[in-house]
This record gives sequence, structure tokens and C-alpha cells, in this order.
Amino acid sequence: MDNALKKQVLRTFTYGMYIVSCVDEDGTTVNAFTANWVTQISFEPPLIAVSIENISRSLPMIQRTRKFNINVLRSGDRKLAGDMGKSGLKYPEKMAGVGYSLGANGVPIINQALAWVACDVRNMVDAGDSTLVVGEVLDIGMLQEGQPLTMSEAGFKHAG
Repeated sequence: MDNALKKQVLRTFTYGMYIVSCVDEDGTTVNAFTANWVTQISFEPPLIAVSIENISRSLPMIQRTRKFNINVLRSGDRKLAGDMGKSGLKYPEKMAGVGYSLGANGVPIINQALAWVACDVRNMVDAGDSTLVVGEVLDIGMLQEGQPLTMSEAGFKHAG
């Protein structure tokens, strides 16, 4: 397979930009990361899948607590997406300047988000260098009106 062509074709896929947030078992250690491989996969029950890198700080937290939130980024929030895209292992304090409140499930809801979705883990599937996490939607909220941030708008590229 032509690697350059593969990247070109995969970069034609459209993606939104999200912040997936989580909390560890202690209830006080929080983390979040930028995600773009997020999709609704079922209406009934409402299920969402998110792909999480196996080497991330967040995956073990989500595996232990079995819960996470998806925060929909607002158009124009490229900086926040970039800041949350930094490795939580290398930058464990990256959430220090980010305003958030804890949802009913104890997981951060990013104040700057357009909307949020609270999920409980239903299933996890090995997916190469990532794990596909299927979450059941338990609660939702709209924080403000506006358009969602997309990968295209942010100018980020992700295709291996």
C-alpha cells in the first residue's frame, strides 16, 4: 500500500473534536484528552464508541472506574483542543488551567464545552495501538449554543 496515498485518503474522513474526561478511583485525580475518533453506534440503547490510545494516562483510569464524559468542543476552541491533546503522562498538570465541574458521575464537564455526554463503559475491544471503548449514554447536557469544532477547522491532521 502506498503510505502517502493512504494518509491522503484517510485525511478526507471528517471528524469532530472532543475532550474525553475521566476520573480515577480516588475520585479526585482527573484527566482529559483530545479525541476525534468518536461516533454514535446505537440508538437503543444509546451507545457511543471512542478510540483511546493504549499508552494514554486516561485508558487505565477509564478501565478502573468504567466511566467517562465526552465534551463537545466549540468552533474556535483550537487552543483548548491542542492543550488537552498533550500527553497526560508527560503533562500530568495539563488540566490545572481548565475550568470544569464534576458531573453527577463524578467526571469533569469542561465549562468551555458546547455540550457533554456522560457514559458508563459497556464494552472494550482491542483495536491495534488503541482500545475501542463503547459507552452507554447515561446523561447529557448543552452548555451553550454554537457550532462544534472540527478537525478541518482546527487544522490538525491524524492519519497514520
